[in-house]
Amino acid sequence: MIALVDIGNSRTKFCIVSEGSRGSVHSLSNELLSSNYLSECLGIIDRLIVASVSYNELTDEIELWCQKHNINYQRVVSEKSRNDIISAYHQPRQLGVDRWLTLIAANAIYPNENTLIIDAGTATTIDVLASNGIHQGGWILAGIDSLFSCVLDNTSQVHANAVNTASLSFGANSSENVNNATWAATIGAINLAVSQSNKQGFTIDKIILTGGNGKILASLLSRQCTVIDDLVFVGLQAYI
Repeated sequence: MIALVDIGNSRTKFCIVSEGSRGSVHSLSNELLSSNYLSECLGIIDRLIVASVSYNELTDEIELWCQKHNINYQRVVSEKSRNDIISAYHQPRQLGVDRWLTLIAANAIYPNENTLIIDAGTATTIDVLASNGIHQGGWILAGIDSLFSCVLDNTSQVHANAVNTASLSFGANSSENVNNATWAATIGAINLAVSQSNKQGFTIDKIILTGGNGKILASLLSRQCTVIDDLVFVGLQAYI
């Protein structure tokens, strides 16, 4: 059995692949990841494939644990090409590995389609993948929580509290103003990405959303889209 591990900015997610089928995705805060946890949850595997956007100390700990238990260890990094996907980056390693994996996954799920991929987590990333497998580049903007915090941290007269309901409506108080603007700004960026893709000659056929805020954004987006929570793991599985 093979473990696929995705280390994000704040959380680590993993799943087990057995006979080609992925199991359920499990999630924990990065602070809880330890050798004891690995032994308890992943002691049955014989191979581990990990992708990490940061936290080299965590990947180092996982690698040492694999060595100790004679488990084949592989760390995935962004490449210039893989599975007919070609990165837009002149220095491919600078493209976040999570974005790289979503490109591979999008092509696997929707081959020969112009695809817009939105990963809405700590940051919100937007990438365009052409039907021929060539990455057209993308955007990185602050995630929903970061947008909210940025306004409060850089202004002295705006006071707001986080609210639980996402809305694009104009607010009637500062809390609604700031909260709703974070969603409006993100939805606006997605819509503009579709228009910009058209200008550059790539009419978007499919929109994929993933990440912690993917489902909420999908509910606010007027365009047809698909939410795929385990998109990164689809990409990781291509490395088996």
